[in-house]
Amino acid sequence: MERNNGSGESSGAPEFVEQVVDTDDNALVAFVDSSAIVALVDAGDASHGAAEAAYTDLLDQGYKLFTTNHAVAETVELLAIGLGPDVARRWLRDHRLPVYHADEQDEHRARTLVISSRSARGLSFIDAVSLVVMERYSVADAFAVDPDFLSETAWGLTNQDRSR
Repeated sequence: MERNNGSGESSGAPEFVEQVVDTDDNALVAFVDSSAIVALVDAGDASHGAAEAAYTDLLDQGYKLFTTNHAVAETVELLAIGLGPDVARRWLRDHRLPVYHADEQDEHRARTLVISSRSARGLSFIDAVSLVVMERYSVADAFAVDPDFLSETAWGLTNQDRSR
């Protein structure tokens, strides 16, 4: 079994499954998008109050939250651009979200989704990885404030070409 490195990041899928997904068949699990993290960290964000309330509700309902290594990278970049590199580094050091590390199969499927996407705005690779991981572990709930990501999760992979 692979072990957590103490930073909130698991070093592979076995611990992630044990820690977040497979612990209880009735467990509530939600993916956390970078948009929600940024809204929580940035008190000046228009969605800050709603994000705080949603985060509290998720925890009160017993949700187990996780993100992906791709979403972590996006979060760090967005925080560095919006609030400065010190805030980004502090969040990276202090966050405690379990992190699923996308593997080659996840990335291949995400690439296929991006290429086959018919979305007017285009599907980002990071969002595609998130969708693939959510589907892989049958996670139907996402904590996000980005309307584009939310529309993709509502649309989901069921309407994408899975044959590639």
